Parts: sequence; structure tokens; C-alpha cells
Amino acid sequence: MDISYCLKITHIGIEAFGKNCKSLTQLKRNMPPQELERLSSTSKVNELEAMVIADTMPLLQHLQLGFGCFGDTGLGAILAKCKALTHLDIQGCWNLKLEDDENDDDEYTSSDSEIEDLVSFVIDGFCFFW
Repeated sequence: MDISYCLKITHIGIEAFGKNCKSLTQLKRNMPPQELERLSSTSKVNELEAMVIADTMPLLQHLQLGFGCFGDTGLGAILAKCKALTHLDIQGCWNLKLEDDENDDDEYTSSDSEIEDLVSFVIDGFCFFW
């Protein structure tokens, strides 16, 4: 499913997709770069959307969240709950630190939430393959 640039869809709509499309394996939710964002008020892929994706779309294999405004907690939830992911594209997601805070008790930022089957990972224009 491709809902990229659908600026009026919020976490509520994404939750409806997840609950009613239980066999969804691909989601594209790319948003405009933040430079364009300043010109208009639009919805962004935020922490709530990332959590809804994690909670309602466990069978995702291919996920694109370009230019989302979610942080490490949202990404960690996706990595922890979407175990079938093989392709993850988070380019332009500048709120991510991608650090494992040893003092953080958050279950979603732990290195234990790695996905064994992740084949490609795209961040800031760089693509990593395993």
C-alpha cells in the first residue's frame, strides 16, 4: 500500500488500515522533505504513527517512512514488533539518534530488538545490505 504524500492521513487512518488489512506486507509512507513542510501545514509520520504501524502491522516486509518525524522509540517499536521486515527505508528521518542508550529501560530502544531478516536499510541516501 502506498500512502506517501497523503498529508491528511493521521495515525487514526493508519490504525484503521492496520486493523482491517491484516495481511499487509508493504507500506510506503514517505512524506515531503522538511523544507517543503515549512511552506504548508501537513501531517508528518510521527511517533504515534510509528507506534500504530508497530502495533497493527506485524507482517510488514517492506517499509518506507522517508522524512518522518518519529524518534528512536518509534523505530524501536517497529523493529521489535515487525519481525518479518526485510527492507526498511528511513531516509530523511532526522529525529533518529540510532544510539543504544545503556541506561535506557525502554524496551524498544534496546539492541535486543534487532531483526534477523533485515536485508536492506536506507538512511540519509545510504543503502546498507546484509
